[in-house]
Amino acid sequence: MFGEIMKKYLKITGIIVIFMALVVFWGYNKFFTPDPEIEQQLNNQFGAGFFTSFDEVSASNNSGTVNDTKSVDLENKLDTSMLESMVEKAKDPEAGKNATASTSVNEGAVAKQIQDEINSKYKRQFDYLQNVALSRLDTLYSAAVQEYRQGNKAGTLKRSELVQKYIQAGTMLEANVDSQFYGALNMMQAELIENNLPTDIIGTKKSEYGNAKSSMRSQLLGKAGL
Repeated sequence: MFGEIMKKYLKITGIIVIFMALVVFWGYNKFFTPDPEIEQQLNNQFGAGFFTSFDEVSASNNSGTVNDTKSVDLENKLDTSMLESMVEKAKDPEAGKNATASTSVNEGAVAKQIQDEINSKYKRQFDYLQNVALSRLDTLYSAAVQEYRQGNKAGTLKRSELVQKYIQAGTMLEANVDSQFYGALNMMQAELIENNLPTDIIGTKKSEYGNAKSSMRSQLLGKAGL
């Protein structure tokens, strides 16, 4: 009886080690050196695009500023409004005061519209990136469990090699997700600055990304039973 319990305990412990390797995906990768052979093995198994391809984000980033044309149109409208207000001021000082107030309101509405469009554009990119990252992390998780069980059943399991493999898989995926996220975030910041809009949301997005990593780390530990 005791022997059977110990066998189950060791089996669970072995799986936990693999799960802990996947936790590296969310930041614990400082002390591990990438192995080119393992990288090639992972690319052959999952496909190179599994770790590096995020088509929707890349396409959006390469397309440039989607608000360029609209911003120009809105600026033209503002210029026209300002010219009209100058004419009104020359005709009637009282009318000039009203025109100035109207122009300020228009500028505020235009700025809000542009900001909402930029926020919406990048929210779609960040949501897409998160969904892809979570899906691929689940794929790595399932593959690690399957390889562990198959190797353990066949008596060919090499725990250290399996752990090293999925540590590297996690760090490869993390590095590329980080690159995509911060690339998109930098472009978002550039668009906000270009349109003279506040950039407070950039810090918020960074915090949300860090919190998402922490949340996923907790979920992985939960799956491991820790």
